[in-house]
Amino acid sequence: MSEQSSEQHRSAAEPRLSAISDTVSELSDGQVLLQFDGPVAHVILNRAAKMNAINRLVLAGVRTAVTLLNQQPGVRAIVLRGAGKSFSAGGDLGEVSEITNDAAAFSEFLDYWHASLSVVEKSDLPTIAAVHGFAFAGGFELTQVCDFVVVGDQTVLGDQHANYGLFPAGGSTQRLPRQIPERHAKWMLMSGEGIAADTALSYGLANVVAPETEVVERAQQMAEVLATKSAQASAAIKSAVALGRDRPLWDAIELEREIAVRHMTGSDARIGFEAFRGRSVPVFG
Repeated sequence: MSEQSSEQHRSAAEPRLSAISDTVSELSDGQVLLQFDGPVAHVILNRAAKMNAINRLVLAGVRTAVTLLNQQPGVRAIVLRGAGKSFSAGGDLGEVSEITNDAAAFSEFLDYWHASLSVVEKSDLPTIAAVHGFAFAGGFELTQVCDFVVVGDQTVLGDQHANYGLFPAGGSTQRLPRQIPERHAKWMLMSGEGIAADTALSYGLANVVAPETEVVERAQQMAEVLATKSAQASAAIKSAVALGRDRPLWDAIELEREIAVRHMTGSDARIGFEAFRGRSVPVFG
């Protein structure tokens, strides 16, 4: 794609992206915002006064934003971040405490929570959590469904449910032991202790530790790298990893083969082969 046609494509996309931003803001009552930096969309938790506590409106904003962004060819990666001094303090306990006297209502809320995080987890677009300050409880669980995590060098991650006699019902008891050694996971969940950025990196919960004021910039840089790659290939790789995660190795490899055949006989693979033969850099639409 030429520079001129690329610019025309961006100009044509701007009204659509603006409309998506308006939809997300209205649906979430301004508690989730969308910003765009080139091919990268920033989904911003915008409850700074409440330390970006996650309520139903925030969940609605995040899941709607990610769903709509997946339909926009000009968007190639998503950064999730928090406004103000932190990523997120977790679920809004004020809202949760009002419904826990009703088992059916609480169960329905959990269904909505899990469905919302699943939208992020299953997004075709690469997702990067840009985490500063702290990510606790439900905020920590949100980072667990992102593909990549950048944390600030002063950031603390953890699950504080145990400190208040509560159960981490947003997925941590299942995702965390799949992402880090089980003993580390159980200690975090049962002690309520947070971990520092360097520990998060050593556990594999973060890809990069950056200075606290440079977290968003580093996430943007990573997103721009991913944006140059084939969106089809990235989605196929994500799908293969997710589908094979809990299967026996050779069952997973058979699934990988099916995904590989579909991708390698498709348009982006042809673009890649042509660029390789021509010793040029492939440009994917």
